[in-house]
Amino acid sequence: MKNMIRLLIVEDHFHLREQITLLMSHYAEIIVVGSTHNGQEAVALCAKLDPNVVLMDAMMPVMDGFTATELIRQQFPAIRVVILSNGFLGEDLRAIGAGASVFLLKPVDSEQMVQAIHTAHRDRVDSR
Repeated sequence: MKNMIRLLIVEDHFHLREQITLLMSHYAEIIVVGSTHNGQEAVALCAKLDPNVVLMDAMMPVMDGFTATELIRQQFPAIRVVILSNGFLGEDLRAIGAGASVFLLKPVDSEQMVQAIHTAHRDRVDSR
């Protein structure tokens, strides 16, 4: 389907990553193409899986979400990123500076998360 959103989930907490994956399975227009636990793997998976949108945790081991977002946006300009954060001072500006389409503060309810994914995807489609 043309309007399908191909989503990559990047979250270092296994149970949260699994919960988000399960939640997204309830939305017909979203297909989770993969998931990982750090930013370095996220960049590599973008090349392999070609997601439309990446749902990215801000703070992770190996490579944080801000650095990964910046690399993804440089290497794959069509991919949009939604950053999830605990809301430390200045993270919103850092996320926007890295190229994120949307910045969300945890905890996030499911409707906010899905709306953010759709917003990021629209940003991708509108910028063509």
